[in-house]
Amino acid sequence: MKVGISEESFIKEFSESLKNGNASFFIGSGISRKAQYVGWKDVLRECAIDIGLDVEQENDLITLAEYYVRDNQRTKITETIKNFFADSKGEIQDIHKIIASLPVNSVWTTNYDTLIERGFASAGITTTVITDDLSYRNIDRTADVKIYKIHGSVKNADKCIIARRDYDEFARTHDIVLSELKGEMCSNSFLFLGYSFSDTDIQHILTRIRLTYDKEHPQRHFSIIEEVKRNPKETDAEFEYRKNKQSHYVSDMQSYGINVLLVESYDRIEQILSTIRNKVFARNVLISGAYESSDAIAESRISPVATKLSTELIKSGYKIYTGYGKNIGADIVNGVYNACSDLGAKSKKFDDNIVIYPFPYKGTNKESKKKIYFEIRSRMASSTKIMIVIAGKNKSRNSAGVYQEYQLAKEQGNLIIPIASTGGSAREIWVELNRQNYYNDNELFQKLGTETAPDEIVNVVMKLINDNGVK
Repeated sequence: MKVGISEESFIKEFSESLKNGNASFFIGSGISRKAQYVGWKDVLRECAIDIGLDVEQENDLITLAEYYVRDNQRTKITETIKNFFADSKGEIQDIHKIIASLPVNSVWTTNYDTLIERGFASAGITTTVITDDLSYRNIDRTADVKIYKIHGSVKNADKCIIARRDYDEFARTHDIVLSELKGEMCSNSFLFLGYSFSDTDIQHILTRIRLTYDKEHPQRHFSIIEEVKRNPKETDAEFEYRKNKQSHYVSDMQSYGINVLLVESYDRIEQILSTIRNKVFARNVLISGAYESSDAIAESRISPVATKLSTELIKSGYKIYTGYGKNIGADIVNGVYNACSDLGAKSKKFDDNIVIYPFPYKGTNKESKKKIYFEIRSRMASSTKIMIVIAGKNKSRNSAGVYQEYQLAKEQGNLIIPIASTGGSAREIWVELNRQNYYNDNELFQKLGTETAPDEIVNVVMKLINDNGVK
């Protein structure tokens, strides 16, 4: 019996939701697995022994925690959470970085650890954490992303949701949070990651969803879970029974408006998210560069190339990202305005065509500035799939900043197009890529080193983009 959604359909649908700005994540403990963080059973193992029980024989861990809290203080559980989920115990993984690179405004999670927050921080994205209704007193409304840690955080371990009494009080202590969840599930498509079909956490969440929407589901939601694997010691009948049980779970999820994609392993999730990222950012272009107005070819070549290329990219349906490098930033903006004017009623708004990340040049000490610059460059590289380098000169030297942006973009696997005939870092990078046989002696790529006519340079760049599969 075929169950769930196909990988192709899921990638297409969720990519569109991300592009349209109406996608959210709901993250479970499975996403922390590679970071070596423990699960609920490990947290409660010693507590179970203290009250004469065996955690391996218990399926209802919420009730197990309640038994312990009823007869003892929460102190031991609190200290265990602090110890097991300390930042020093787990490093952010590639999957956290991929999630942080995607265009979302909020992430929901039942995890106590801070991997998600640290993942966004590594990309230079600010977050504000909400754990319960009282958290709204200290919310940072300027943050880029809200992280709803609805079962609490290791940072406030004494308030974590773990025992049955906590769940009983949840609707009261999280009334505003639940209202936001209901609203967001109306407007956004959610992707549930890191939950298995036996997770108690997800069962409680789904119950709240069902009570909210009954049979009406304003949005399609998704979940990726691992297929049941055969245990070496189980019989054919036992394995078939578990497979059948999972198929019923998938059907049940659909009744909540959640479409399930079954994968062979959690490792596959990372690959799928990378594919989605590539689709979402396929038409995002980083234009990197800078030049002095006194440059001999500034007016005849560099400026018209930057302006005309920006216009052509927007007319072709691309979106431009820029750090607004010296002089070239103004050229790019002019090009975008020209495209909007030429397209008339067919044009999107100026702000929808370009993302500008200006660098702070004053009032920041050297070390802070270095950190901020790296974060901005990392964010631009992770939000695009194509990088075009024009000039890249800082007074009489090649721009170290442009070269760093190139390195970050290359690490992301982005398409690199350095217009060598504009000089500076563009030529330096072009020479390096030639030496590495990056384009396999591509004739168009070689032309970037010799062509001087702005219109022809623009044509060459657009052909390179199309020929390399970025449509």
